[in-house]
Amino acid sequence: MTAPEDAVLAYWSEHRTQLRQSESQRAVLTNYVLAIAAAISGLVVQQHFRMQTLPLSIMVVLIGLYGALAATKYHERANYHLGQARALTQVLVQSGELSDNDAILDRFRRDHYQEYPRLSRIRLHGLWTGLHLGVAAYGLVLIILTCVGS
Repeated sequence: MTAPEDAVLAYWSEHRTQLRQSESQRAVLTNYVLAIAAAISGLVVQQHFRMQTLPLSIMVVLIGLYGALAATKYHERANYHLGQARALTQVLVQSGELSDNDAILDRFRRDHYQEYPRLSRIRLHGLWTGLHLGVAAYGLVLIILTCVGS
């Protein structure tokens, strides 16, 4: 490889690394959100849904909404880095440093979609964001139980 192609490959590698980092950070954030929501809800239940726990229930809603927003942002960043890596792949193909494997990749992609027709339509970022919105909805349930129970 020549120096310019080495630079393109290094840049491509950096974008792929950043993509993986965004996905890892999203998973870590989700673990924190779930752990904090579980701890807070345990305290609310232990206190028998007294009105003094209402701010804690509100906090669960806010944490869930923050998690949904952050998961969406991590998805946006991952998409950005994926797009950049795909563009750099095209640069490497056009420069002749990388062979054009689109036909082979397309065949395996079609096979995959045929094997998993329903699952392949579900977007992973929708699941991540939905989980965080579920935490926010759980917080709303805690708020309702606290207000009704008092």
